[in-house]
Amino acid sequence: MPTHSLAPHPAQVTDHAARRGVGWAFLAAAGVWILYIVLAFTVSADYEEALVDASHALDTPVNRLPAETLAEIGQDHPWSYVSAIVLLLAPAALILATRRAAAVTGDRWGPGLAWLGAIVWWGYLLLNLGLVTDPRDLPPLTRDLDVLTVPLVSVGSVLALVSFVVSAWSLRRHGCRRVASGVAALVAAALLVLSVVASVSSGWDEPVPPVGLLPAELIVGVALLVGTRRNQAFVSPSGGRRR
Repeated sequence: MPTHSLAPHPAQVTDHAARRGVGWAFLAAAGVWILYIVLAFTVSADYEEALVDASHALDTPVNRLPAETLAEIGQDHPWSYVSAIVLLLAPAALILATRRAAAVTGDRWGPGLAWLGAIVWWGYLLLNLGLVTDPRDLPPLTRDLDVLTVPLVSVGSVLALVSFVVSAWSLRRHGCRRVASGVAALVAAALLVLSVVASVSSGWDEPVPPVGLLPAELIVGVALLVGTRRNQAFVSPSGGRRR
Protein backbone atom coordinates (compact mmCIF):
# COMPACT_ATOMS: atom_id res chain seq x y z
CA MET A 1 0.00 0.00 0.00
CA PRO A 2 1.29 3.52 -0.66
CA THR A 3 2.59 5.35 2.31
CA HIS A 4 2.63 9.09 2.97
CA SER A 5 5.80 10.75 4.16
CA LEU A 6 5.52 12.52 7.48
CA ALA A 7 8.53 14.70 6.77
CA PRO A 8 7.86 18.42 7.27
CA HIS A 9 7.15 20.49 4.22
CA PRO A 10 10.14 22.72 3.19
CA ALA A 11 7.99 25.82 3.64
CA GLN A 12 7.19 24.72 7.19
CA VAL A 13 10.88 24.27 7.97
CA THR A 14 11.60 27.72 6.57
CA ASP A 15 8.81 29.23 8.67
CA HIS A 16 10.17 27.58 11.82
CA ALA A 17 13.65 28.90 11.06
CA ALA A 18 12.27 32.40 10.51
CA ARG A 19 10.40 32.27 13.83
CA ARG A 20 13.53 31.12 15.62
CA GLY A 21 15.38 34.03 14.07
CA VAL A 22 12.74 36.44 15.39
CA GLY A 23 12.94 34.86 18.83
CA TRP A 24 16.73 35.12 19.00
CA ALA A 25 16.58 38.73 17.76
CA PHE A 26 14.18 39.78 20.53
CA LEU A 27 16.25 37.91 23.13
CA ALA A 28 19.35 39.75 21.87
CA ALA A 29 17.48 43.06 22.22
CA ALA A 30 16.53 42.13 25.78
CA GLY A 31 20.15 41.10 26.41
CA VAL A 32 21.31 44.64 25.61
CA TRP A 33 19.08 46.01 28.38
CA ILE A 34 20.22 43.33 30.81
CA LEU A 35 23.83 44.25 30.08
CA TYR A 36 23.04 47.93 30.61
CA ILE A 37 21.40 47.24 33.97
CA VAL A 38 24.36 45.13 35.08
CA LEU A 39 26.77 47.91 34.12
CA ALA A 40 24.63 50.51 35.90
CA PHE A 41 24.97 48.58 39.16
CA THR A 42 28.66 47.75 38.72
CA VAL A 43 30.92 49.79 36.44
CA SER A 44 28.69 52.89 36.48
CA ALA A 45 27.55 52.65 40.09
CA ASP A 46 29.84 55.47 41.29
CA TYR A 47 28.68 57.67 38.41
CA GLU A 48 25.02 57.09 39.26
CA GLU A 49 25.72 57.88 42.91
CA ALA A 50 27.53 61.08 41.92
CA LEU A 51 24.49 62.15 39.91
CA VAL A 52 22.22 61.63 42.91
CA ASP A 53 24.62 63.55 45.17
CA ALA A 54 24.72 66.45 42.70
CA SER A 55 20.93 66.37 42.47
CA HIS A 56 20.65 66.72 46.25
CA ALA A 57 23.32 69.40 46.41
CA LEU A 58 21.69 71.52 43.71
CA ASP A 59 18.12 70.63 44.72
CA THR A 60 17.47 69.68 41.10
CA PRO A 61 16.13 66.43 39.61
CA VAL A 62 18.84 64.23 38.09
CA ASN A 63 17.44 64.68 34.59
CA ARG A 64 17.46 68.48 35.01
CA LEU A 65 21.09 68.80 36.14
CA PRO A 66 23.09 71.45 34.25
CA ALA A 67 25.16 70.09 31.38
CA GLU A 68 28.31 71.52 32.95
CA THR A 69 27.69 69.40 36.05
CA LEU A 70 27.04 66.31 33.93
CA ALA A 71 30.30 66.89 32.04
CA GLU A 72 32.32 67.23 35.24
CA ILE A 73 30.80 64.10 36.76
CA GLY A 74 31.26 62.11 33.56
CA GLN A 75 34.90 63.10 33.26
CA ASP A 76 35.46 62.13 36.89
CA HIS A 77 33.95 58.71 36.14
CA PRO A 78 35.17 57.77 32.62
CA TRP A 79 34.02 54.15 32.95
CA SER A 80 30.44 55.42 32.78
CA TYR A 81 30.94 55.87 29.04
CA VAL A 82 30.85 52.08 28.68
CA SER A 83 27.14 52.18 29.52
CA ALA A 84 26.63 54.88 26.91
CA ILE A 85 28.23 52.65 24.27
CA VAL A 86 25.85 49.83 25.22
CA LEU A 87 22.90 52.22 24.88
CA LEU A 88 23.94 52.82 21.27
CA LEU A 89 23.22 49.15 20.57
CA ALA A 90 19.68 49.13 21.99
CA PRO A 91 17.95 50.87 19.04
CA ALA A 92 19.91 48.76 16.53
CA ALA A 93 18.85 45.56 18.30
CA LEU A 94 15.19 46.62 18.23
CA ILE A 95 15.41 47.49 14.53
CA LEU A 96 16.86 44.05 13.79
CA ALA A 97 14.17 42.30 15.82
CA THR A 98 11.27 44.21 14.26
CA ARG A 99 12.67 43.70 10.77
CA ARG A 100 12.90 39.95 11.33
CA ALA A 101 9.36 39.95 12.67
CA ALA A 102 8.26 41.95 9.61
CA ALA A 103 9.83 39.33 7.34
CA VAL A 104 7.40 36.81 8.86
CA THR A 105 4.30 38.98 9.19
CA GLY A 106 4.68 41.53 6.41
CA ASP A 107 4.26 44.40 8.89
CA ARG A 108 5.98 47.66 7.94
CA TRP A 109 4.97 49.90 10.82
CA GLY A 110 7.06 48.13 13.46
CA PRO A 111 10.44 48.60 11.75
CA GLY A 112 9.50 52.12 10.64
CA LEU A 113 8.69 53.22 14.19
CA ALA A 114 11.82 51.49 15.45
CA TRP A 115 13.89 53.52 13.00
CA LEU A 116 12.23 56.78 14.09
CA GLY A 117 12.90 55.95 17.74
CA ALA A 118 16.50 55.09 16.91
CA ILE A 119 17.05 58.41 15.16
CA VAL A 120 15.77 60.29 18.20
CA TRP A 121 17.75 58.12 20.63
CA TRP A 122 21.01 58.32 18.68
CA GLY A 123 20.55 62.08 18.33
CA TYR A 124 20.23 62.34 22.09
CA LEU A 125 23.37 60.23 22.62
CA LEU A 126 25.19 62.39 20.07
CA LEU A 127 24.39 65.44 22.19
CA ASN A 128 25.77 63.60 25.20
CA LEU A 129 29.01 63.05 23.31
CA GLY A 130 29.65 66.77 23.72
CA LEU A 131 29.99 66.22 27.48
CA VAL A 132 33.54 64.92 26.95
CA THR A 133 34.64 68.43 25.99
CA ASP A 134 35.57 71.29 28.32
CA PRO A 135 32.67 71.73 30.79
CA ARG A 136 33.09 75.51 30.47
CA ASP A 137 32.87 75.44 26.68
CA LEU A 138 30.27 72.85 25.73
CA PRO A 139 28.73 72.61 22.23
CA PRO A 140 25.52 74.67 21.79
CA LEU A 141 22.88 71.93 22.05
CA THR A 142 24.83 69.89 24.57
CA ARG A 143 24.68 72.74 27.06
CA ASP A 144 20.87 72.54 26.82
CA LEU A 145 20.66 68.91 27.95
CA ASP A 146 18.93 69.99 31.16
CA VAL A 147 15.99 71.00 28.97
CA LEU A 148 16.32 68.40 26.19
CA THR A 149 16.90 65.17 28.11
CA VAL A 150 13.34 64.47 29.25
CA PRO A 151 11.57 65.16 25.92
CA LEU A 152 14.17 63.41 23.75
CA VAL A 153 14.38 60.29 25.93
CA SER A 154 10.59 60.19 26.27
CA VAL A 155 9.93 60.50 22.54
CA GLY A 156 12.55 57.87 21.72
CA SER A 157 11.14 55.51 24.34
CA VAL A 158 7.53 55.96 23.26
CA LEU A 159 8.42 55.26 19.63
CA ALA A 160 10.41 52.16 20.62
CA LEU A 161 7.64 50.79 22.83
CA VAL A 162 4.94 51.44 20.23
CA SER A 163 7.17 49.78 17.64
CA PHE A 164 7.38 46.68 19.80
CA VAL A 165 3.63 46.65 20.46
CA VAL A 166 2.91 46.81 16.72
CA SER A 167 5.41 44.05 15.91
CA ALA A 168 4.28 41.75 18.71
CA TRP A 169 0.62 42.20 17.82
CA SER A 170 1.43 41.47 14.17
CA LEU A 171 3.10 38.23 15.28
CA ARG A 172 -0.06 37.36 17.18
CA ARG A 173 -2.28 38.04 14.17
CA HIS A 174 0.05 35.91 12.05
CA GLY A 175 -0.37 32.98 14.44
CA CYS A 176 3.12 33.10 15.94
CA ARG A 177 2.64 32.08 19.58
CA ARG A 178 -0.61 34.00 19.73
CA VAL A 179 -1.00 34.05 23.52
CA ALA A 180 2.62 34.97 24.33
CA SER A 181 2.82 37.59 21.57
CA GLY A 182 -0.44 39.14 22.73
CA VAL A 183 0.70 39.16 26.36
CA ALA A 184 4.03 40.74 25.38
CA ALA A 185 2.22 43.46 23.40
CA LEU A 186 -0.12 44.17 26.31
CA VAL A 187 2.77 44.25 28.81
CA ALA A 188 4.65 46.77 26.67
CA ALA A 189 1.50 48.86 26.20
CA ALA A 190 0.75 48.81 29.93
CA LEU A 191 4.32 49.80 30.82
CA LEU A 192 4.12 52.61 28.29
CA VAL A 193 0.92 53.99 29.81
CA LEU A 194 2.24 53.69 33.37
CA SER A 195 5.53 55.34 32.39
CA VAL A 196 3.76 58.27 30.73
CA VAL A 197 1.53 58.72 33.80
CA ALA A 198 4.58 58.62 36.09
CA SER A 199 6.40 61.14 33.91
CA VAL A 200 3.45 63.52 33.90
CA SER A 201 3.00 63.09 37.67
CA SER A 202 6.64 64.07 38.19
CA GLY A 203 6.06 67.34 36.37
CA TRP A 204 8.08 66.01 33.43
CA ASP A 205 11.16 65.73 35.64
CA GLU A 206 11.37 62.02 34.79
CA PRO A 207 11.39 60.74 31.19
CA VAL A 208 9.58 57.68 29.87
CA PRO A 209 12.24 54.95 30.27
CA PRO A 210 13.06 52.70 27.29
CA VAL A 211 14.10 49.83 29.58
CA GLY A 212 10.40 48.96 29.81
CA LEU A 213 11.04 46.95 26.64
CA LEU A 214 13.00 44.33 28.59
CA PRO A 215 10.20 42.13 30.02
CA ALA A 216 8.14 42.26 26.83
CA GLU A 217 11.11 41.31 24.64
CA LEU A 218 11.93 38.41 26.95
CA ILE A 219 8.36 37.10 26.80
CA VAL A 220 8.08 37.03 23.02
CA GLY A 221 11.68 35.89 22.48
CA VAL A 222 11.45 32.90 24.82
CA ALA A 223 7.98 31.96 23.58
CA LEU A 224 9.03 31.88 19.93
CA LEU A 225 12.10 29.75 20.62
CA VAL A 226 10.31 27.30 22.89
CA GLY A 227 7.31 27.09 20.57
CA THR A 228 9.29 26.28 17.42
CA ARG A 229 11.38 23.67 19.25
CA ARG A 230 8.25 21.95 20.56
CA ASN A 231 6.74 21.87 17.09
CA GLN A 232 9.90 20.40 15.59
CA ALA A 233 10.17 17.86 18.40
CA PHE A 234 7.22 15.96 16.90
CA VAL A 235 9.19 15.21 13.74
CA SER A 236 12.27 13.00 13.78
CA PRO A 237 15.30 13.72 11.56
CA SER A 238 14.39 10.70 9.37
CA GLY A 239 10.93 12.10 8.69
CA GLY A 240 9.03 9.82 11.09
CA ARG A 241 6.85 11.20 13.84
CA ARG A 242 8.14 10.88 17.38
CA ARG A 243 6.08 9.02 19.90
